[in-house]
Amino acid sequence: MSGNPPAKQRGNPSPGDIVRSVVVIGFIVLGVWLFGQLFTNTPDDPIRDDVDYAGTATSARQAATYPLLAPSSLPEGWRANGVRFDPLDTQPWHVGVLTDDDRYIGVEQEKVPVEDLLETYADGAEEAGTIDVSGTTWQVYEGPDKRITWTSETPEVSTLVTTSTAPAEDLERYVALLSAD
Repeated sequence: MSGNPPAKQRGNPSPGDIVRSVVVIGFIVLGVWLFGQLFTNTPDDPIRDDVDYAGTATSARQAATYPLLAPSSLPEGWRANGVRFDPLDTQPWHVGVLTDDDRYIGVEQEKVPVEDLLETYADGAEEAGTIDVSGTTWQVYEGPDKRITWTSETPEVSTLVTTSTAPAEDLERYVALLSAD
């Protein structure tokens, strides 16, 4: 016989091994969470951040190959909280605004069929008639959770205006402000 101790068998861990492993993993998760809390800056009210939609619209219009719509101005107390344009491919354009009582309305334009915009921004919406605003006829859709969506399509671009919280009157007021100038 040799003087070597018997090799430790590997098998099921003991309850103590399991508890120690869970405690170690818990400390790692807690450390990652604390690190995130210390080094993340979240605004107190992120929906109140205003953006310069007019400046972006001016720049985007130079690159867009379609009549890009943006509000000519916003009513008192309304503010833009999101704007983006991608000059490549389908040239998606977005302006999101909040009304004076923080109700959201967004306009989307893109060089795709209107059905693609509906699928992306108003999935589940059903046709509910038409409305004429400032000489443009809009197809009206009603969706889940009382979401209102209006669409318009030309050979150059599809336009969708939608809201999940604002009443139809605010949507009509916003659409009346949209211009390609």
